[in-house]
Amino acid sequence: MSIEKLLDEMETVLVEAARLPFTNKRIIEEDDLAKFLDEFRGLLPKELDEANRIIAERQRILDEAQKEAQNIVEQAKNYVIKLTDENIINKQAQEQANELMTQANTTAKNLQSDAVNYADEVFKHVLNNLEQTLEVVRQGHRDLQQNKSNLTK
Repeated sequence: MSIEKLLDEMETVLVEAARLPFTNKRIIEEDDLAKFLDEFRGLLPKELDEANRIIAERQRILDEAQKEAQNIVEQAKNYVIKLTDENIINKQAQEQANELMTQANTTAKNLQSDAVNYADEVFKHVLNNLEQTLEVVRQGHRDLQQNKSNLTK
């Protein structure tokens, strides 16, 4: 029998008990009350054991939930650290890429400038050679004209 049923029976015995005239008191058999007390003593350890088992189970579930929550928080922290590290690596890679691009642009400009200077030097050299060749051709033409004039005289 459960405690609730025992309390219900106790209430029934109390309600059905005889009243003392002109008072709010009732007469209950001592044996009936002793029987209820014995049954309570018999039931209470079972109920207390069940309550203690439930409390222990509740505490175990709470402890497991706490451990799981700590694991989740730890995983989240590790994930944030990983993302932060990856972000730092990405930033460093981007900075290095930008630096390489800047160096490549500078090198390209220097090469372009060097190529223009080289071409300018080549053109100057060619012009100088052409001027010397033109001078030789003019001198040859003058000599030819002098020979021609000397022949006609």
